[in-house]
Amino acid sequence: MELPFPTEGEGLLLHHWDTDGMSSAALLLQAMESTEVETFTPSIGNYLIDEKDQKKIRKINPDFVIVVDMALPKDSIDFLKDFGSVFIFDHHLQDKHDVRLHHNPVIDGATPKEYPSATWVMTDYLDRKPDLLTILGAFGDREEKLKDNDVAMETVDKVLEELDSDFEEVLKCVELLDSNYKIGEREKVTRMPRFLSGVEKPEGILSREDLQENKEKLKKAIEDEVEGSLNEVKEDVLHKEMDSPYNIISTVARRLAWAREDKIVIASNCNYDPDDCQIYIRGPIENSEAIIQEMKDRGYSAGGKSDVVGMVVPQEDKEEVLEDLIEML
Repeated sequence: MELPFPTEGEGLLLHHWDTDGMSSAALLLQAMESTEVETFTPSIGNYLIDEKDQKKIRKINPDFVIVVDMALPKDSIDFLKDFGSVFIFDHHLQDKHDVRLHHNPVIDGATPKEYPSATWVMTDYLDRKPDLLTILGAFGDREEKLKDNDVAMETVDKVLEELDSDFEEVLKCVELLDSNYKIGEREKVTRMPRFLSGVEKPEGILSREDLQENKEKLKKAIEDEVEGSLNEVKEDVLHKEMDSPYNIISTVARRLAWAREDKIVIASNCNYDPDDCQIYIRGPIENSEAIIQEMKDRGYSAGGKSDVVGMVVPQEDKEEVLEDLIEML
């Protein structure tokens, strides 16, 4: 298909740091093989473009920007628009932005079940046959929960058969790919889409020794947090106070919540960043959009979907924000 991006100049491909974001960017790189584009991810854990990242982007000085799998706030999008046309591809709950193209089937009326990942959105938009990259994003965002999506699983099963692979093997790929951002290897995250754009089989991911080393470091850290204390702060609301140098808050919150499907889990970690505190909510959240908007209105980096909310707040604001979140849930 004919892509809407400029054929001249250099583009900036800004993507989320997780498997879905990296795989979605890889799909675009395959389709844009004749276009110059530099991959970039915001500071890991930041759902906005902060001053440090603004300086880096100004230095790159792109002629157009593509945002994939990131629900950036309006001021970040406005900053990117100063460089030229902006194109957004996503599946998260977010405002509709006034840009050259904002393609998000979910905010246009489709259900998350139809588009479980940004890779699903990209595969559909590019009108290409689903492959490893397509299902990688969905595995990354939904993990075992993907099995509950009968619509997506029809496609997943077909791709797995073609790959001569199975569900567990692709989950292992996701664990390895996500290890980069959890360890804090931002530069590796930005390089990963180009690597993935040339991968056709799970073996290409599973054979990387650097990712295997990351996995071993993270395994113990995650287990220690999951097995640690968990406090009930409100009926059906639990709080996990973490103390980890790794960006594992989403994994910890997911495991805790999915083991208690009738509970909402709030995880907080102030040891990953010297100035800020990560807060992650997972579970049956009825007002995720309202919570995300409230945190954005306060000037915090925040984003999420129907059953997950993530944010970064200054450490001095942590206690007040936690109290307000518990009240809102």
